[in-house]
Amino acid sequence: VLVTHPLLIKLERALTDTSGVYVGAGVDAKTCFSSLASDILAHICMPFPVSATVMPPGFPDAALGSTISGHCVAHRVGYWLVYQPDQDRFYCFWGTDQSNLGAHGVFGGPLYCWSA
Repeated sequence: VLVTHPLLIKLERALTDTSGVYVGAGVDAKTCFSSLASDILAHICMPFPVSATVMPPGFPDAALGSTISGHCVAHRVGYWLVYQPDQDRFYCFWGTDQSNLGAHGVFGGPLYCWSA
């Protein structure tokens, strides 16, 4: 995928981070990581601002019920991959209504978030 937006370049570079991604017994890790990266790239979007309410189990640096925001860099129905430049990390938000999303404590590399 050829991208020029700085946040999408950041996303593409981060697709090599496989830390935290669970790979089941009998599953080829390289194939698993490649499949996750391909799926993210298939759902990539021009970044736009999005917010979510922190839900259990929460985040170490955000209170339950508070709002966190970032830039959506990929999404599919019900699932939003969000990058927050201030924290330099990716989150996943859930929900079908962009104005009512939940953030349930998943953050880290984009492959990890997308696999959650």
